[in-house]
Amino acid sequence: MFDSPLLAAVMGLGVGGIGIGIGGLVAYGFGRYCEKVMGILLACLAGVIFALLGLELLPESIAAGGLTSTGFGIFLGILLILRVEHLFHKVVIITDNPRRSLFIRSGILLAFGVAIHNFPVGFAMGSGLINEEKIGMDLAITMLLHNFPEGFAISLPLVLGGLSWMVIPVTAGIVAIPAGLGSFIGSSLGMINPKLLGLLFGVAIGTIFLVTWYEILGHAINHTRRILLFPSIIAGLLVGILFIHLVM
Repeated sequence: MFDSPLLAAVMGLGVGGIGIGIGGLVAYGFGRYCEKVMGILLACLAGVIFALLGLELLPESIAAGGLTSTGFGIFLGILLILRVEHLFHKVVIITDNPRRSLFIRSGILLAFGVAIHNFPVGFAMGSGLINEEKIGMDLAITMLLHNFPEGFAISLPLVLGGLSWMVIPVTAGIVAIPAGLGSFIGSSLGMINPKLLGLLFGVAIGTIFLVTWYEILGHAINHTRRILLFPSIIAGLLVGILFIHLVM
């Protein structure tokens, strides 16, 4: 079905941009009121993503490329995001209001981080669509779900920083480009070594996991009472398990 790199690229752009855009529109729609429910929503979505990674993508990656290749890929993905995070914290955004500066900086850094990690995820998805179509489709669904809370988390601080709603489609487009490019390159290579495929899937799993852990779940922890945090995560896990059994 996805024997054309162009189709894979369009799919990469679609799942990347749509997820970010919808999340951004939700954040803009709620505006400042979003702070009251943001933590619960993000905790629930983090649970969904963890379920998809642990119960669907990880076993399929191990089956396709082996435990060693997948594990090393996860390690590389985690190192990549840790390095990116370290570099981002050196960036300073200055406005006439320190609170606005903090919000805008947070949104920009998260957007840049998502754009960076969308490339290996898109690459793995494109490779999967050519080599192991089910894994590629599962990764596309995970990227779509993953980018929704990321779009929410990116856009909310930008909205709270006083930026216009026009920043949402611009951000969605910028963040989606690496996903489309990665999908195009990954699918253009055609059939590749299973161990390399497992490595690529592992990098994608590692990047998604760490960004979800630090950014999505981190935001949830900061905006949710402890009594609601764990039930929200568990609810998300259950939704993810149900989604796997009914859809994937």
